[in-house]
Amino acid sequence: MDTTRRTILRGLVAAPLAATAGGLLVPSTAHAAPGGFALAMRLSPSEYHRNWSAAADTLRRRLQPADLVRDVLRQPKRAGGLVGDWRDGPGEGVKPTGFDYGFSWDPDTKDPHGKLDGETAQWYPQGISTSVDGYGGTVGGKKVVAVSWYGYGTYESRGARISFIDVTGDPQRPRYQHVLLVEPVQLHESDAATFNPVIMHAGGVAWVGNFLYVANLPGRLAPFKQGGVSAFDLSRMAKVEGADKRKAFGYDYVLPLHHLYENQGGSTLRHSQLSLDRTRRNEPHSLVVSEFQEDRAGRVVRWSLGPSGYLADGQSDENWTSKPYVQGAVAVGNDAYYAANNRGTKGPDDGRGFAPRAGQLWLHKGRTGSPTRSGTLAIGPEDLSYDAGRLWCLAEHPDLRRVYRIKLRR
Repeated sequence: MDTTRRTILRGLVAAPLAATAGGLLVPSTAHAAPGGFALAMRLSPSEYHRNWSAAADTLRRRLQPADLVRDVLRQPKRAGGLVGDWRDGPGEGVKPTGFDYGFSWDPDTKDPHGKLDGETAQWYPQGISTSVDGYGGTVGGKKVVAVSWYGYGTYESRGARISFIDVTGDPQRPRYQHVLLVEPVQLHESDAATFNPVIMHAGGVAWVGNFLYVANLPGRLAPFKQGGVSAFDLSRMAKVEGADKRKAFGYDYVLPLHHLYENQGGSTLRHSQLSLDRTRRNEPHSLVVSEFQEDRAGRVVRWSLGPSGYLADGQSDENWTSKPYVQGAVAVGNDAYYAANNRGTKGPDDGRGFAPRAGQLWLHKGRTGSPTRSGTLAIGPEDLSYDAGRLWCLAEHPDLRRVYRIKLRR
């Protein structure tokens, strides 16, 4: 990064990250420098549609506006359980190194499709972020964890959802609620708006003020074909009832798309995971995107954020390489941590032919040279989120699913 631009960006740090209805609402394409990556903002699905923000406002006039704390988390329908032995069913689980706190998904309450969250093969948890990312601590006096899921197989058409988990109450049974991610849709000549499920992998999530950024792998359906990151607006959440609730597959709340950033300039970057970095002194907060690759080390790319929660200019600030099989990455100061699958010899057989090994945590000091092993993670590790000397992580496989926090060994 050149000195002039770094000086300008440093000046943005003093302003808090709080998304507003205004802000950088003019799409622009940044031209990537050699070795860089460019993202362009999109505000609507096509020239025939109103932008997503306006469509969401129209939709909320018909639906019931909802607040994350006062409504979604006031009386959540589900309660997590103890971590137990890290596996539900036959076989053995794995306790991660430095385990500090964790929980399993609700063992009793089935979702609208008749499935338990901990065992369903129709939804897979992927990304994780917290109100520490979003607001530096709590939201409405609550510490909240956000976990993204994508619909799999016959459930792909149901899109993606976010679990908002209140971890400030009973730590043994944190309460949570699922919210469906949707694309608000309104034609220019229409006074009415509707919504559609968002078909995306939702491989990572980063909470930035009122925006919840979700990573998109390149997909089959517009407007998510190019791959990138999508921002959903917590200030425009709505409660659905009747026919709208059926359209939302039985969920009570929907979270609308506000804008997205898509790959430009022929970029082949895979936006597999996503995290927020608030740890750089005298530098703006930033989104960190990491890649899952099987045959080579993935790339990790950083974009700086402006004070209103939008990308500063769409041009990546830096990039480096991680390791193969990385499922999540966070930058902490000058270092980085990676959560990775262990694709070696299989672990204890569970009697059903499914026997993955424990995950691995890697530390990349200075992000140069080679990462070194820093600990063991639960089987099936996914995204990471940093929280004051600790990392949040989660496990994705049915009957092995846990959300947990570990202390870092620095």
